[in-house]
Amino acid sequence: KNAEKRARIARETMEIFAPLAERIGMQLLKDELEDLAFEELYPDARATIVSRLDFLRAAAEKEDIIAAISGELGEVLTQAGVAVELSGREKRPFSIWRKMQTQNVEFAQLADIMAFRIVVESMDDCYRALGVVHSRYPCVLGRFKDYISTPKRNGYRSLHTGIIGPERRRTEIQIRTREMHEVAEFGVAAHWQYKQELE
Repeated sequence: KNAEKRARIARETMEIFAPLAERIGMQLLKDELEDLAFEELYPDARATIVSRLDFLRAAAEKEDIIAAISGELGEVLTQAGVAVELSGREKRPFSIWRKMQTQNVEFAQLADIMAFRIVVESMDDCYRALGVVHSRYPCVLGRFKDYISTPKRNGYRSLHTGIIGPERRRTEIQIRTREMHEVAEFGVAAHWQYKQELE
C-alpha cells in the first residue's frame, strides 16, 4: 500500500510538479523533484547510473578533470579579456537517463556528462565569451542553442553549446549573465529580487 502511494506521488511529481517548477523557471527545484521521483519509479536504473558516475568521479578526481577543464576555460576567456565566473558540475542521474532514452544510447556512448557554466557581466559578454569558446574549440554539431535572443516560454535565457573542449572531452557549456543565472536557478521571482538589490 505504501509502495503504491509512493509510486503514485512520484508519477504526479514527474508529470505535474516538476513541469510546473520548470514552467515558472525554478530549475533547481525541478531537477531535485525529477531525481527524487526517478529514484522511486526506476530505482535499478538510477542505481546503475549512480554507480557508473561514482566510478567516473573516482577516476576524474585522480586527474581532477573538472578543475582542469574549468582552469583552461577560465584562462582562455581571461586572456581574451572576458571576465567570467566559471563552475563545473556533473549532470544529475535523471538528466543522464532522459538523454539515454531520448537519444537511444548506452551510458558509455554519452560523452557529455559534465556541464560548465560561464557567468558574465553583460549580454554582450555572453556573445563575446561564446565567440572566444567557439574560436578556440571545435563545436559539436547541433548542440548550439540561443535562449537569449529567443528565451524559453518560462523566461529562461542562456546560451548553450557543446564543444570538444579541454582534455579533448566533449563538454556542454552554458553562458549567461548573473541576472539570467538567478532567474534560471530560482525562478521568475528572482528577477524582482535581483532588480531590488541593484536599486
